[in-house]
This record gives sequence, structure tokens and C-alpha cells, in this order.
Amino acid sequence: MRRLLLLWFLYLCVAATATQADPRPLSGAEIKQLFAGKTAHGFWGSSEYWSYFAPDGWTTYKSKGAPHQDGRWGANSKQYCSKWPTSGESCYNIYQDGSAIIWEEPQSGHRYSSELLPGNQVPVD
Repeated sequence: MRRLLLLWFLYLCVAATATQADPRPLSGAEIKQLFAGKTAHGFWGSSEYWSYFAPDGWTTYKSKGAPHQDGRWGANSKQYCSKWPTSGESCYNIYQDGSAIIWEEPQSGHRYSSELLPGNQVPVD
């Protein structure tokens, strides 16, 4: 009985450690493969947003209450990058934590969590 309890305790310790693992940084190739044909949905600060990543490199971004914007997206060797007609290019470190995608601003280190949804789910203006 003691052996069974000890094994159960060890199993719980390993399971708890696995669920508390740090988010894993994604490479550029992983970002491209994971994002293509999907929509990110989350909150950037207090602003809800959706961003669709077309496989051909086009992206559509919409924050709640604002018109959508079209731009280009891609990835360098270790960051997601997007280019917008009005604001230029921005790049972010991307991490995966289970099903969550975490965007990190390289300069500030601020992180924002999102989920990836299948297909284009950006709301219509």
C-alpha cells in the first residue's frame, strides 16, 4: 500500500511540474506553420482584437470598435513580423504555452496572451 501511495505521489509531482513549465519560444518556421490560415484572438492590454494570417502573407487586424486594417505578415528566424501601411513594421517574440500563444514586445518585455482559431474569424466591420 505504501508503495502504491508513493508511486501516486511521484506521479502527481511530475504532472504538476509538467503543467508549470515555462512557455516555449517558437522559431520563425514554427510561427509560419502554426499561424497560416488561422486567427489570433485575445486582448492587447484592455483592447480585444482579432488578427487573421492568410497563408499568402496577407493579414487582417481588427480591434473591437475599430475598422479592420490590412497588412503583411511573416517571420524571421525567431520572431513574428507584420508590416502596416500606417505604422510600419513591428516584430514580436512568440511563445506557446499549451494552447495559448503569447506575444512579447521585445523592447518592453510585456506579454499578451491569445488563442488561435481555425480559419478567418475576424468580425466584419
